[in-house]
Amino acid sequence: MAPPRKGKKFSNKLLKLLGIKYVTEESNNSTTLMTSEQISDTSEGLVIPKQLLDRYKIQRSLGFGGYGSVFLARDFIIGRLVALKVLNKSIESNDVIYDHFIQEARIAGQLDHENIVVIYNVEEYDKCACIVMEYLAEGNLALKMKEHKKGYPLKEAIEVIDGILDGLSVAHKMKVVHRDIKPENILFDPKGRPKISDFGIAHIPKDHGGVHGPSEYKPVGTPTYMAPEQLKGMKTIDNRADLYSTGTIFYEMLTGHKPYVIHREMNFKEIIKVLEKDSYAPISDFRDDVPEEVVEIIDRLLKTDRDERYLDAKEVLNDLKNYYNSLKEVEESDKRSGQFFTSSEALLEDVMRLLLVDGIMSPAERRELNRRGERLKVLPEKAREIENKIRKEMNLPSLEILEEYQATVTLMAGDGVLSEEEQKILKETSTRLGIQDVERQMIEQDALEQSLKGQNNADS
Repeated sequence: MAPPRKGKKFSNKLLKLLGIKYVTEESNNSTTLMTSEQISDTSEGLVIPKQLLDRYKIQRSLGFGGYGSVFLARDFIIGRLVALKVLNKSIESNDVIYDHFIQEARIAGQLDHENIVVIYNVEEYDKCACIVMEYLAEGNLALKMKEHKKGYPLKEAIEVIDGILDGLSVAHKMKVVHRDIKPENILFDPKGRPKISDFGIAHIPKDHGGVHGPSEYKPVGTPTYMAPEQLKGMKTIDNRADLYSTGTIFYEMLTGHKPYVIHREMNFKEIIKVLEKDSYAPISDFRDDVPEEVVEIIDRLLKTDRDERYLDAKEVLNDLKNYYNSLKEVEESDKRSGQFFTSSEALLEDVMRLLLVDGIMSPAERRELNRRGERLKVLPEKAREIENKIRKEMNLPSLEILEEYQATVTLMAGDGVLSEEEQKILKETSTRLGIQDVERQMIEQDALEQSLKGQNNADS
């Protein structure tokens, strides 16, 4: 990969500190600045201390970068799956890099919010550090956007942006500027909630405990999503830079396109000129179902002059909330006036709502529901669609998640017993998936009973 053009040079300390590399592909959303010869695209130099392996069983690699590598692992003690971000041996001796790595964990560890990736712990052994964080297998926003190439459904897009802004509002209160808000750094939990990840290049003012190297204010981030003041390396960078990045994501989610075309050969000055002189295509060029209220919110987020943007995330959230509430009122009105079910489907839906009134459905009730569906001649696909709709309304785990969990329990209970370790794993898994304890216990008891019944039938 080619380095930045026109003689752009940055100190080795900065480049190593950032743990990032320069990418020349126009459509690549990788964090930029480091040249290819200054960072290896392998996990060579990575050392996982024995003490770490005594507690965590490495299952597979999830990725690698300048700081180190990320692995999927199982915590032997708790039984849950976690993601381990392990610092490279090659940068252990550099205190600035080490402190910056620890700062990432400290930031996310203190930001206790449902829209920020959870940090469980930091393990340190002889200047080798490892961040232990929650593992989210549901993918990131970049992958989900590929499924909506012509644009996200408006309501879903607003819900995702709402979650991002909610997480940012908490970070900004602590004077944390993320500096790399982009689709790849927005992950999703099993309930579909967006979670901000990777605070590796976040900025905190020095008087608030931030780690500052000599090149703290050099341009860092991903050019496609960077605000003009971030590209300029302004020392007064603040939370409004993250709001600009969020506006870029919002625009891209709705249109399927980035606001500006950033060519791979552009240097930072050229990119700034594009942002300041060119205007992006209006959203109406791509779709006509985005109301003016939402367009105005995006336009304000994307102002090149940060003084013309929103002051903070809460202000954006308020505007979004006002529009979202009116949108829901219209939807509810449409449902009441135009919703249509066959009598059989309506009856089955009533039964489902009764069974799920407390948010729990026992395996026995599930079997009865399936029998009702057969008697009413409601197709299984339609029955699933109705139940998932009810579950979404009640903020319950989807039918697919519940079935996956039931299959896991059935497998573990195959010998007619559940060991203490298996029970711990199941409890942790059910909590992560949003399954209530009462329902978890019902599922476990039913699986054990079914297993014993099967053994008795085999014996007889």
